[in-house]
Amino acid sequence: MKPAQLFNSAIFLLVISVSAAAHAQGGQGKKSDPSPHGKGPQTDKRAQTPGPDKGRKAEKPAPAPGRVARTSPAPAPQQRQQVKASAPPRGRTVARPAPVAAARPVPVPAAVQSQRARAEQQRAAQYRPRLDQQVRLGQQRSAQLQQQRHLAQYRAQQQYLAQLRAQQLRLQTARNYSNDPYVRAVPTYRYAYSGYNRETNQYGADVLRQAVNDGYQEGVRFGQADRQDGLSPNFQNNYAYQDANYGYAGNYVDQSDYNYYFRQGFQRGYTDGYYSRSQYGTTSSNGSSSILGNLLTTILGLVSLR
Repeated sequence: MKPAQLFNSAIFLLVISVSAAAHAQGGQGKKSDPSPHGKGPQTDKRAQTPGPDKGRKAEKPAPAPGRVARTSPAPAPQQRQQVKASAPPRGRTVARPAPVAAARPVPVPAAVQSQRARAEQQRAAQYRPRLDQQVRLGQQRSAQLQQQRHLAQYRAQQQYLAQLRAQQLRLQTARNYSNDPYVRAVPTYRYAYSGYNRETNQYGADVLRQAVNDGYQEGVRFGQADRQDGLSPNFQNNYAYQDANYGYAGNYVDQSDYNYYFRQGFQRGYTDGYYSRSQYGTTSSNGSSSILGNLLTTILGLVSLR
């Protein structure tokens, strides 16, 4: 073969090699570039760093035994996972401290309860004939008022007697004094009457409050009646003040104690009723009267023992 032919053949083979290499490089460029119509494969936006194989999660190296790995503050999801991890596993009950029971007052000894029950029974038995006598005296007073044509006083007297008769019926009902709550309750108050200190519990204190309030209400009513009948103011001349048993059932306090506190309320209610004022008490919209709370506290003079 001639030298010129050999040279031409070499040039031809070189051109073919260059064309083949260019064609191969052009095909790879089409695969990496996105398609102008959005159909080509998208490039991975993650950092081009060597990572684990696709489909497998990268495993973090565990810290060496005995050493605690320092980590940055965990995000909220990891905090919630830590709270869940601290909760007790299902099916197990966490022992909780038992609630502290409220302290109960020491009950009255059985011997004292028996003594109180007997005293209550004796008090009611002594009060029953006295109440019967007061009702008879009240009826006589009503007849006098009717003859004197003191009609307002007569009506007030009749209402007062109706309450005393209701008390008579209640005293005829048998009671089980051994189960009475007053018998089992410890003394909680002290009060002074007639120069002596007396102790009572909540039930006795309620009876004394009732005595003052009932006295005030009846005083208002009898004071208004005296004014309507044209009589001079004189609360001591009223049968209700002289009797002072209105509302008393023969329980929890002595009759003399009840009478004293009833009269304390009556004289103040009589003054308000006669002069149509509210110096010592108030009158509600339905016409019911009650003594002022601070005055009631002063009159009773109860001192707490607890």
